[in-house]
Amino acid sequence: MGYPNCNLAEPKVVEEPCNSVGQAAFACRVSAKGLYDLIFACCGLVVLSPLFLLIAALVKIADGGPILYRQIRVGLHGRPFRICKFRSMVSATEQAGPFVTKNGDTRITWIGRILRKTKLDELPQLWNVLKGEMSLVGPRPEVPRYVERYTPEQRDILRCKPGITDLASLCFRDEEALLEHADNVEEFYLQHCLPRKLRLNQEYAARANLLSDTWIILRTICPYWVGVLVTYGILLAAAFCLAYGLIHDFAPPAMSALEFARELALVLGLQLGCLIWHKQCRGLLSYFSFPELGQVGAALGLATVGLLALWATGAGGPPRNVILVNAFLSFSFLSGFRLMLRLWRERSAGTGDEPDNPPARIGIIGAGTRGAQLALELSGKKNLGRIPVAFFDDDSQKWQKCIHEVPVVGMPECLLDGWGGKARRGGHRHPGCFGGSHP
Repeated sequence: MGYPNCNLAEPKVVEEPCNSVGQAAFACRVSAKGLYDLIFACCGLVVLSPLFLLIAALVKIADGGPILYRQIRVGLHGRPFRICKFRSMVSATEQAGPFVTKNGDTRITWIGRILRKTKLDELPQLWNVLKGEMSLVGPRPEVPRYVERYTPEQRDILRCKPGITDLASLCFRDEEALLEHADNVEEFYLQHCLPRKLRLNQEYAARANLLSDTWIILRTICPYWVGVLVTYGILLAAAFCLAYGLIHDFAPPAMSALEFARELALVLGLQLGCLIWHKQCRGLLSYFSFPELGQVGAALGLATVGLLALWATGAGGPPRNVILVNAFLSFSFLSGFRLMLRLWRERSAGTGDEPDNPPARIGIIGAGTRGAQLALELSGKKNLGRIPVAFFDDDSQKWQKCIHEVPVVGMPECLLDGWGGKARRGGHRHPGCFGGSHP
């Protein structure tokens, strides 16, 4: 048994003809890609086998149900196949509700929430790749009754072999949070999310190559905040090495490489920990102003105080002069890097905005330069009595991230369902505002 309303025995899918997008754009089944998929699927199944056993045990312990979940999906040229996943929801006999889920869905088990958040529930699809039913990277396959609602243009995507991950999966990484406020989750998904996913899939298919596939896989494995941490880590490590170089006139320090590595690990651990605590790993790096500058300064200042305390008590760590010079360089490197990204973004997109007169709690439609400036101005001028609480933007790369500590909830269509029912519209678009009373 599968989800309700899903006829697994007789999926109604039509073979899809070629049309206007062109064969070259969707030529995903080439020998190089097939070899790429085969090699990495085999390696993945072998290397990750201990992780498979661990996840299988946790799924079984969670509620005693089956380990794997298999469901009919629509594959290449409209041919149905059974996709494999680690089961993340209650057993089939207990399931009820739509195919898609949102935050707080009671059908998801405790281990299922972890698997979905980390995308580990998708790992068994390496077997589908090995069988030739899927690719590592390609449009995510949908259930038959969703495919039946495709337009002729959308059905053209069926000429591309489905994949474990794709460009749409990256943009909709936090899809359950995006659907959280929808009253009718499935209808909202079909009307607003699925068309956007298909457009992203068509963009991918038009320029698919092994390099872009590898980049998508890396972004799937490492979410945005991991990339931010790595960027910060590189900059902070460079600042620490430069601090030691300035103190010792760029002569090798009188310590072993192991001691230097320990000091570097201690400094980076404290600094990155404080940056995470001050929520500096979720925001878009190119949006940087006084609030972010203050948060970065406070985080690095706290780390510096901790390092000085360790030095004063003799518990270890670099010398005091290195700590102080490193603090200045770390702040300069991080703030300078983010400021350069901001200048590059503003030069690319243009600047300027005029504030509107929205109600007390507002959401801003458009998370571009002008929208960000509006949010910054409203956040900084408390006497205006208006607090931005959310952005809504068409750019899926910004969803579930923060700009000036204001979350980008999702696409503007979110206002049509859930958010729109909780707030009164007002203001203008791009950027536009809606507002509502305090809860």
